[in-house]
Amino acid sequence: MKIRGWFIPGMLANGHLTTERTLILVHGLHSNRASPLLLGLSANLARRGFAILDIDLRGHGQSAPAPLSMGYFEQRDVLGAVDFLHSGTLPYPELGRPRFIGGWGDSMGGATMLLAASHEPALKAIITDSAFAAIVPLLKESNVPPLFLPGVLESIRALYGINYYTVRPVDVVAEIAPRPILFIQGTADTVVPPDNMHELASAAMDTRHADVHTWLVSGANHIESFQRMGTVYVDRVAKFFTAALVPPTAGR
Repeated sequence: MKIRGWFIPGMLANGHLTTERTLILVHGLHSNRASPLLLGLSANLARRGFAILDIDLRGHGQSAPAPLSMGYFEQRDVLGAVDFLHSGTLPYPELGRPRFIGGWGDSMGGATMLLAASHEPALKAIITDSAFAAIVPLLKESNVPPLFLPGVLESIRALYGINYYTVRPVDVVAEIAPRPILFIQGTADTVVPPDNMHELASAAMDTRHADVHTWLVSGANHIESFQRMGTVYVDRVAKFFTAALVPPTAGR
């Protein structure tokens, strides 16, 4: 499956370009890598010295068409992005390959990032913004009548091989430890209720050596925290990845 993306080198204080610390950024439902959120965050993080790989998930943007699976299949796109950074043909070969890879995702992209990171130890640090703990409880609050939802989900499974009942980042998030995770959530989120962050954080901490951080942004609706907090958001994200993406002998 063809997955499209942009690879943006980071810029150091001396003006040199770098790919040493690369972040994979993943958008949410019905969005793409050209969204204002991803463009704004990517530009700011690149200026802080982080290389950026923005991807269009399958069925979004310029990537190959595919049924929407809310992370069930999309997690493979993130794993493919890691493979690309490890062995693909990079557009800036003179800069070398990344030494450290982190991941950021919003909403469905955040859930997808958690699912992928539970399988891929090369993702050394994860930030999610407005990620859900499990998709079926949210679908129960959608416009689909509860009586018909089981039949709809079973039909999707039969037609496309997508089992929404297994799209539960909350069940696998503990496997990311001891790698650090930062969960960001708005208090006024009407799409993914804030309880999802607490559920994910609690599950992530239910293991030895967990390194879990949370940030509840007052008054922010769904994926509005960057828009509301601006430089404060960028500073917090950059500080988290700066501390996390270092050699083990230097602190982790």
